[in-house]
Amino acid sequence: MIKNFFSNLKSRTKRFFWHGFWTDPIIFFTIILAILANLSLWGALYSTVIRSDSPIILHYNIYFGVDAVGNWRSLYSMPALAAILLLLNLILSRFFYYKERTVSYLFSGAALVSQLLMAVGVASAIMINF
Repeated sequence: MIKNFFSNLKSRTKRFFWHGFWTDPIIFFTIILAILANLSLWGALYSTVIRSDSPIILHYNIYFGVDAVGNWRSLYSMPALAAILLLLNLILSRFFYYKERTVSYLFSGAALVSQLLMAVGVASAIMINF
């Protein structure tokens, strides 16, 4: 039973990655750039966040001022959410690749755009606090 599960998982994984989707240059480069952007979010936070018990500003609005305050661990929810969005867009892009290629390109582009927008949020949180 367990051996059958692992062989089935191995064949499904092989089918997922040995696909024309991964050799499409538009998909490949947007996904690689999105992954690099997400890794840079994690690296920027890891290198600049000071681990202390004092609260930090998580969100600032020019109309209302400080909207959200929390501890330093809450900053890591931003790249975590960006990674979840990247994974979701990657799965949807792979699903629609042979059905509607334009939609697949839009999902992979949305993955990159969401990473870049999250980078703006992380950069502003870093500039406000540190």
